[in-house]
Amino acid sequence: MALRIYNTMSRTKEEFVPLARNFVRIYTCGLTVYDYAHIGHIRTYLFWDVVRRYLTWKGYDVYAIINNTDVDDKNIARAQELGVPVSVLGRYFARAFYKDMDAFGVTPYALDCYASEYVPEMIETIKLIIENGYGYEVDGDVFFEVAKYPDYGQLSHHKLEDLIAGERVEVDPRKRSPADFALWKAAKPGEPTWDSPWGPGRPGWHVECSTMAYYFFGGTYDIKGGAVDNIFPHHENEIAQTWAAYGIPLAKYFMHPEHLLVEGTKMSKSLGNFITARELLAEWEPTVIRLFFLGMHYRTQMNFTKEGLAGARTSLEKLQQFETVVSQRVPTKPEGWVLTPDERARLGSDGLWIKLARELTAAFTEAMDDDFNTPRALAALFSFVSEAYRQGVETAGEDLDFTAALETWQELTAVLGLRVRPVDLTGSRATGENALGERLVAALVSRREQARKSRDFVTADMLRDILNENGIQLEDAPSGTRWKITNPSKGKRND
Repeated sequence: MALRIYNTMSRTKEEFVPLARNFVRIYTCGLTVYDYAHIGHIRTYLFWDVVRRYLTWKGYDVYAIINNTDVDDKNIARAQELGVPVSVLGRYFARAFYKDMDAFGVTPYALDCYASEYVPEMIETIKLIIENGYGYEVDGDVFFEVAKYPDYGQLSHHKLEDLIAGERVEVDPRKRSPADFALWKAAKPGEPTWDSPWGPGRPGWHVECSTMAYYFFGGTYDIKGGAVDNIFPHHENEIAQTWAAYGIPLAKYFMHPEHLLVEGTKMSKSLGNFITARELLAEWEPTVIRLFFLGMHYRTQMNFTKEGLAGARTSLEKLQQFETVVSQRVPTKPEGWVLTPDERARLGSDGLWIKLARELTAAFTEAMDDDFNTPRALAALFSFVSEAYRQGVETAGEDLDFTAALETWQELTAVLGLRVRPVDLTGSRATGENALGERLVAALVSRREQARKSRDFVTADMLRDILNENGIQLEDAPSGTRWKITNPSKGKRND
């Protein structure tokens, strides 16, 4: 099954075919950097992280850009409120955003660009729009004449007359139509300005992304990304500008994650339900939050609740318990690791564990190929866990089939960006926290198991005591012995 994605432009699922074979170019609209990122942003950018991870896993060479709007009305108003330069404000909140995204394990973009650094290029774009008959100047302002672009509204699927009547359309008597939007804004006291053919001023919001995308990609690119509230007016206007200036489509595919509600209500500072990313991170583990958001398809409006987060935490604990078993049988791999060619070739065998691995990979791929259906992909991972327990994963003989199967599970959890690590019942990490080290602990547990089987209870008890003294708790069960860290401070060296 080929990857199919929902294209907002056509309102249908389309087979994904990159413009340049295996090279995929993505432009994601970033934040207007005047405040901290909120939980709605988290959902959006975690989704785009999974998109990039999955495309990379499928073998595409992904080049993704994200912008920072640092010279718009909101930036200026907030900078004036705080009494700081607009440039300082933008850099501060941009750094805060990327710090938050790093905490969530979001893969860094190939490039993050600031609008204020490309104003000369924006001026050139505006000049082309005017020369091609789509723009006009009034009193130092420049507007895009929407009526000159007959396909306006194709993305939002609205007629021009409906858009003119919309409540978000600014009314300005100098415009030829209420739907016309600003390309260049004449200078005002206290605002950052640049010289232009129309006098000092600054660019409008929409021309920023059109210009920077063309500047870096040089033409139509594969995927235009953002959130559902970017469809109109932002992405609609970008499409019109790009055609007016360069005579090309903006992008081939348009994708937009849905809105996020908080306890059934639209998030708003006035309602007291505005939650920033850092506030959420102070209370919940990043992987819990990621698991929560991936549990709903990105095109479905989602309700953010603490009960939902608690459910995600329970789900993560199940994965962590399984990873505890896996880590004792197969060493944990670094993020970004994939199966070796020999291991992948082994997946063609007919053994039990390889069969489970093939079924997992097929179910996972089928789900993700269906417009990035992360809930179904997660279901495939959990189904593998259940089946692995039924097949005796804790005591199965270790061979290449067994190892490849468990490593397949680890690889696919990483595709979703899930940082699943062995933990104790209180949530402490079970690896990298103890001086004994994972391999030595596993060896001692294995030696103790041998002693118990040979009824050498003195040695078995001695080994248990050694492990307990170093903060390792053992759990004996008919299927075998599990271990976890109960006191990470024990066993640590002070040198």
